[in-house]
Amino acid sequence: MKCPICGSESLKVLKSRTESDSKYKKIKRLVLECEDCGTIFKENLVISKPLEYPVIISQYEKSWKDKVKLYSDEEIAVGDTLSINGRLVEITSLELKNGKRVDKCKALDLATIWAIPLDAPARLGVSIDLHGKVFSKKLEIDRNFTFRVGDIFKLKNHIFKVKSIKTIDRHIKRGAAPAHKIKRVYGSPTRGKYKFDLSENIISGS
Repeated sequence: MKCPICGSESLKVLKSRTESDSKYKKIKRLVLECEDCGTIFKENLVISKPLEYPVIISQYEKSWKDKVKLYSDEEIAVGDTLSINGRLVEITSLELKNGKRVDKCKALDLATIWAIPLDAPARLGVSIDLHGKVFSKKLEIDRNFTFRVGDIFKLKNHIFKVKSIKTIDRHIKRGAAPAHKIKRVYGSPTRGKYKFDLSENIISGS
């Protein structure tokens, strides 16, 4: 704020009154005095109020509800991180009040935020085609561990080459993906030097 007469930013608050304009914002009505030229004038400040929005957090087969405070004019997007009770989560989907899913929006239009925790390992499946019989296990592994089509791994007594990868939204036969975006890795037996032994990442009982 500046004095409308001399442009000084040295101002003294003489009076201050706050009014609620709506559930999304409030207005602070000020009477100010310029400390340089003595001009007294009025100024209004519009202040957004943070509101609580529902968050559904999914980890493996479990989901639970929580809340996060956001300003109504704040823009959020899929991939953004939020702190929920001191725990970082990543936004995976945004649901609007009309039920539509979008990649980004203003908080004002939100109905629900969908997210996953960033401190939990990724959980995915590995299936090795043993010429008619399938050896399949579930793994828990660092979220950013990368699987690439053509890479060779060891799993128990099997050395296998990755033939394809099923991610959250597509099936790829070339390229790579981080573990947190993968649902299942498909492979076939091979020989040779392997990149990594996945055996210690098998979930007990799988």
